[in-house]
Amino acid sequence: MGARPSSFKRGGGFLNNVTGKLVDYVFTDEFNGEPFRPGKDPKTKKDRFHALYFVPSVLVDGADDPVTTTLFVGGADDFEVSEDGKTLTPIEEGRELGGSTAFAKLITSVVESGFPETNLSETDINYEPIIGWRFNFVQKRDEEATKKLGKRVDKKTGREYDRQDLVVDQTFAPEETSKAGKTAKPAAGGAKTGKKPEPQGDDIDTLSADTLKAILADTEDGYIQKSKLSMKVLQKLTKHPQREDVRTRIFSDDFLATEDGWTYNKAKGLVTLTKE
Repeated sequence: MGARPSSFKRGGGFLNNVTGKLVDYVFTDEFNGEPFRPGKDPKTKKDRFHALYFVPSVLVDGADDPVTTTLFVGGADDFEVSEDGKTLTPIEEGRELGGSTAFAKLITSVVESGFPETNLSETDINYEPIIGWRFNFVQKRDEEATKKLGKRVDKKTGREYDRQDLVVDQTFAPEETSKAGKTAKPAAGGAKTGKKPEPQGDDIDTLSADTLKAILADTEDGYIQKSKLSMKVLQKLTKHPQREDVRTRIFSDDFLATEDGWTYNKAKGLVTLTKE
């Protein structure tokens, strides 16, 4: 089992007809930033399904800030997510990714539109090779789901919409230009050469510490799994030019071990805000 769509088991959104660069992604059990809470579903009276999601971060051409969306992958209890949120490991040998999920349809379309499947691992479920590539995203009507389940209904407006899948219909290598003939926009804070700015010594540590404590303060219980920090940093520092430097720094065990306003249990991968 690996990352290639050819190994999948066969069985919405605002990114529609836009071109953008995939700048990051994470696998998580959080839905739109809300953590999974075990317990009974009030409607079915059964245990809530523990879902796993793929959250890509896309910088649309001409935009200043990336946008994210949440795509269903499968059961979170079937896979172990790496600390950086980039790699899945099946809990049971032989466990495969389903080929009919929103995530699988996106990745399959990425390959079908031109991304070399050989760039993806045959053994590891990891998609970092697609980071930095540019894609034209469209919303494709899901005929089967719409027919089977009916149209989606907006709870606020009552309007009905076709069920759609986020897919890619064109792929551009990092050095290629978009349909409009514009080159990819340099990363925020970078020079025209596309190089990232160098971290500013103690400044990056201070920013990282402040960001981590702010993330912890936003949690209900004052603690968070290290594996969930990546997405939180992306959300907290959306417009900051040193966002990627902070995200990398916060994931360092050496940094977490400084315990500057928090405690870090490396064995459990748990970071807890220190009470004043």
